[in-house]
Amino acid sequence: MARCHALLLIAVLSVPLAGEARDLKAYGHEHCAACHGDDWSGRGPNGMRLGGRNLTEPRWLAKQTEAELTASILRGRGAMPGFRRQLSEAEARGLAGDLLRPKGAKKRS
Repeated sequence: MARCHALLLIAVLSVPLAGEARDLKAYGHEHCAACHGDDWSGRGPNGMRLGGRNLTEPRWLAKQTEAELTASILRGRGAMPGFRRQLSEAEARGLAGDLLRPKGAKKRS
C-alpha cells in the first residue's frame, strides 16, 4: 500500500501545476535531442539511425506552418512518437513557435 502511495505521489509531482509553466527548452533537450540533436540538426545519437529531421534546414522549415509542426509533435511522424500524453497543445505550439522557428531563422542569416 505504501508503494502505491509513493508511485501516486511521484506521478502527481511530475505533472506541472496549472499555473506552473514547463521549461519547454529543457523538455525539448530531454525528449527530442536524442534524435534531433542538441542543435536540432538531426544528428542526435539516434537521429542518423532513425532519420531524425534536421529542424534547422531553412528550405524545409520555410514550408512548415506552426500548426503542422504542432501536429507532428503531438501525433508523431515516421519513427517519431507522438507527445500528446506528455504535452498540451499550447506546449507543443510553444515548442514549434519558440524553439523550432527561431533556430531555422538564425541559420538563414
